Amino acid sequence: MIKTLKGKISVLFLSLVLLIAVVGITASINLFNLSGAIDGLMIANYKSINAASKMTEAIERQDSAALTYINVDVKKGRELFTANNEEFLKWYEVDVNNVTEKGERDLVQSLKSSYTNYVNLFLDLQEIRSRSGVEAANEFYNSKMTPEFINTKEDLRKLSLINEKAMFESKDLATENAKKSMYLVLGISLFAIVGGYAISRFFTNRFLQPITILTQTMKLIKAGELNKQADIQTRDEIGELSTEFNNMTRRLQQYEQSTLGQLLIEKNKSLAIVKSISDPMIVLDTDYRIILVNNAFERIFSVAEDVFLNRHFLEGVRNGEVFDFISSTFKSGDETQQKIFFISRNSGNYYFNVIVTTVKDSNANLSGMIVLFQNVTQLKEVEKIRTDFIATISHEFKTPLTSIIMGTDVLQEEGMGQLNADQKQFIQAIREDSERLSKLVNDLLELTRIESGKAVFKFEEYAIDDIIECAVKPFYQLAQQQEKNLYFSCEDDIPHVVADFEKITWVLNNLISNALKYTEIGDEIVINAEEKAGMIYITVKDSGRGIPKEFTDKIFDKFVQVKDGDFEARGTGLGLAVVKEIIEAHNGEIWCESELDVGSSFIFTLNIAGKEQNR
Repeated sequence: MIKTLKGKISVLFLSLVLLIAVVGITASINLFNLSGAIDGLMIANYKSINAASKMTEAIERQDSAALTYINVDVKKGRELFTANNEEFLKWYEVDVNNVTEKGERDLVQSLKSSYTNYVNLFLDLQEIRSRSGVEAANEFYNSKMTPEFINTKEDLRKLSLINEKAMFESKDLATENAKKSMYLVLGISLFAIVGGYAISRFFTNRFLQPITILTQTMKLIKAGELNKQADIQTRDEIGELSTEFNNMTRRLQQYEQSTLGQLLIEKNKSLAIVKSISDPMIVLDTDYRIILVNNAFERIFSVAEDVFLNRHFLEGVRNGEVFDFISSTFKSGDETQQKIFFISRNSGNYYFNVIVTTVKDSNANLSGMIVLFQNVTQLKEVEKIRTDFIATISHEFKTPLTSIIMGTDVLQEEGMGQLNADQKQFIQAIREDSERLSKLVNDLLELTRIESGKAVFKFEEYAIDDIIECAVKPFYQLAQQQEKNLYFSCEDDIPHVVADFEKITWVLNNLISNALKYTEIGDEIVINAEEKAGMIYITVKDSGRGIPKEFTDKIFDKFVQVKDGDFEARGTGLGLAVVKEIIEAHNGEIWCESELDVGSSFIFTLNIAGKEQNR
């Protein structure tokens, strides 16, 4: 008796192979027999039919030669008769050596006799022609030779008929054998299919039944019934596996009752806490395979943990942007990073603040990631309401502000009467405050358009020195009036950038304007562009008073102004916030480097044409 599972499977496959071999051998034998029948049909009978046909042609030409001999040309007639006599005898020999059918030998003998008589009569015809003349020869031909000619042709016809009949009988026999072979092969094949399926089904069920029992037992143990045992009595590999499995369950039961079991309980409590977190959360290993998901994640992303466990992140969440962010965080080695994403699911549209936290082992090696999807949809909706409100108010401000500015222009030009010095000074103050308020409104509108995604960016390929020259040109005269030095420089053969010409010009205008505000007579402002690390770095550097360190990271936030004992707060605190939004829309970065009483440098990056990232 075979004890191993490998041996049982081998026997099963051997049985199936034997069934296939029986079908193949049977088909081969029948095809060989059919081939033999076809060979007999095509060779033996065909030779006799072909020989009879050739002899018929030869004797007909001899008959024509006899008439030619009598009535036309004696020499030519004799030569033609002799040549066809040789042709006839050649094919006669072929037929004599290929006698295969019953009665065919008697016909061959009769054919020999009649043909011999016909040839002898031609010899007699020659004597009569030479002795008695043409008329006597024609009479001899009609009375003696023609009947023998007809007898010979009749023997040839009978010879062809007997072989044709044999050929058709062989054809019918071959057809019948083919049908029998087909039915036999089909029958054996059907038996092999049904038998093979039945055998494989029977033995498969028999082999897999212990595995099914073992699987059901595993599910019960997974549910917490550690006292369950797999009742499998076979002595093959599955039996050995079930024995070891039962030993393991006993050890697990002992483990649960031990101190380590208490630790497992604590772990399960922690797992329960993770599962109950209201925001979606997922735990990944270093290969981005799913280790754990909580209930909120399963609900929102329609992911079943038992289905996607140990699957790649993208198999559960088909979002390339989120995966790229997780991957970049993991590769950077940062402890944590976060970014807001818009994600559309069947259950609705969400804004998630995706927080990626890397997990390290005792050796400080990265061992996985915890990804928390903090739901900020409501905050985004509130922010949208705020943005819409600001945009509405800003639009409402623009009309009266325009009227105020136009009114002050009319008053300053004394279009409504002469003004004294105090009145002019007062109207000038109104004008300056109106312009400042108008700039605030324009900055607010620009910022709300960018944040709402309604700002239109026209990304094209440009030479960076053209953009800088366009931005610097309006400030040359102002810098000269204020006795400050303003110039720019670019590297030779610097690559082109992909950018919105108008928006980057606006960024440079804002940075140069700020530099002019916070520099003194004799200071210099330099705009420089260079290629570095696959990007174009643009720097606006001044030698002014500088910015305190505590403000260098905050000045790009909204409504933030530098306020210090030695500094005068100017502007609205919105210009640099708009600058940052524009640069980030270009997939670039912007930052400030400054030192008090030395100066400030505002640096931002742009993508090189052909290397820009997906926007």
